[in-house]
Amino acid sequence: MTLLARDVMSRPVKRLTAATPVRDAAAFLTRNGISGAPVIDARGRWIGVFTQRDLARHVQERMVRPRRGERTLESREPVMDAAGEPTDEFGRTPVKQLMTEGMFTVFPDSTMDEVVRSMVKFKIHRVFAIDDASGELEGVITTLDVLDAVAREKTTRLFSQA
Repeated sequence: MTLLARDVMSRPVKRLTAATPVRDAAAFLTRNGISGAPVIDARGRWIGVFTQRDLARHVQERMVRPRRGERTLESREPVMDAAGEPTDEFGRTPVKQLMTEGMFTVFPDSTMDEVVRSMVKFKIHRVFAIDDASGELEGVITTLDVLDAVAREKTTRLFSQA
C-alpha cells in the first residue's frame, strides 16, 4: 500500500490573515503548537506563509541594524512614543510584512515520495495539500508528519515480520 499525502496531512489548517499583528500571530502559533500557518488576504486568497523562521529572521535583522531612536544595549532606555509610553511598533506590524510570499502545494493523492522530494528540493518544512479541482486548501504536511509516518511504517513492518 502506497502512503499518500491525504493519509498524513493535518486538518483543518489553522490560518492567519494578512492584517494579523505579529504579536497575535506569534501567540497563535504557540497556542496551537505549530511553527507556521498560511496567510490569507482580505478576499480570502492564499498569499503566503508566516513561520517562526520569518519571525526570527525579522528579530535578527532588528538586532543587527537598530533603527534610529530604538533601544540599544548601550542606552538601555526603552523607546518612548509621543505620550511617553514605551512603543510596541514591532508587535503591531502586520504579518503580511514578515511572511514568506507564496505556498508550496501538493495534491491529496500525491505519494509520500513526491511530498518528500518537494520538501527536500525546495528546503521547506511544510507543504499544503490542495484539492486539484477547486484549489481549496485541504491539509498541511510538516516534516514532523513525514517522520511520524516513517516511524509508523517501520513499526508496522517490524510487527508484521514477527
